[in-house]
Amino acid sequence: MSKELTLTVISPDKILYQGKAESVILPGSVGYFGILPGHATLVSQLDFGLIKLHTAGKEFRIAIDGGFCEVRNDQIRVLTEGGDSEDDLSHDHAVELLDEAEALPSSKDKEILLKKAKVRILLHER
Repeated sequence: MSKELTLTVISPDKILYQGKAESVILPGSVGYFGILPGHATLVSQLDFGLIKLHTAGKEFRIAIDGGFCEVRNDQIRVLTEGGDSEDDLSHDHAVELLDEAEALPSSKDKEILLKKAKVRILLHER
């Protein structure tokens, strides 16, 4: 059994992450769940939230806008509608996104933008 996972996170615009991890936590549609090496094969819908991966004693986080994941043979593939890593977006910019979303009139689009902004803010909180 392998001691590492291979994680690939892909959005329509770019590859958000591609590399090794010791463990991965994903934002499932009914709550967060963890993946360790040797995990059973699965396909799951993902919600807005943070992917947390641990490698070399460090935690790396990626904000995603929902999507799907497949886990098979210690490989995790995540397809998401959008996302950002901690390096892609500053906390101040995330706060600006939240302020802009809150200023919009009530609508389905506003609710989606609020979710995106809140996840981006969580990206920088420890």
